[in-house]
Amino acid sequence: MPFGLLNGPFCFSKFMATLLQGCEKYCLPCLDDAAIFSDTWEKHMEHLDKILEKIAGAKLKIKPIKCKFAQDCVKYFGHKVGGGCKTPAEAKIQAVLDFPAPWFKPEIRKILGMIAYCSRYIENYATLLEPLTCALKGKTRKESITWTSEMKEALRTVKQRLTEKPVLYAQNFEKEFIVQTTRQIWELGWFWSKERTARNIRYYT
Repeated sequence: MPFGLLNGPFCFSKFMATLLQGCEKYCLPCLDDAAIFSDTWEKHMEHLDKILEKIAGAKLKIKPIKCKFAQDCVKYFGHKVGGGCKTPAEAKIQAVLDFPAPWFKPEIRKILGMIAYCSRYIENYATLLEPLTCALKGKTRKESITWTSEMKEALRTVKQRLTEKPVLYAQNFEKEFIVQTTRQIWELGWFWSKERTARNIRYYT
């Protein structure tokens, strides 16, 4: 498929989904990428064989130099995933840390969009960023804003949360779940050991 076609990504994504149908439990395709994950090494070899057979059966070719096999941790969709947990990719965090104080509404929208990608890692996400979201009120979309101490503290707090390398863990449906709710955000966590140590799965706003 040539590059640049308007509906190219959609068609190729649909093709990959059809090609890998039946492998959804251990393979996650995204355009020309496919992440294969397994609980054990033996299962991983079995899953890998099945995926390669499907690719060969469709008369497709892959470049070994662009492939990574037997990885404990991979970067996928802007997240670092492996070992039953995930964290934001370093590049995503650094982009937020390097962003200067916004002085116009378009800049606020941009930084809020960057932070939103990591929102599942941040407790009380909506409440923390309320000073920034309130600055977007009004009919004029590109007007300047007054950078207040509340906005500065909100952005500083979020950046600090991200530098602490937040971790979210995969669900284990054989364990007990704890759901904590507040007025604006709800947190989903699960207890995984006899000591009932909480591990966060995700924060929702």
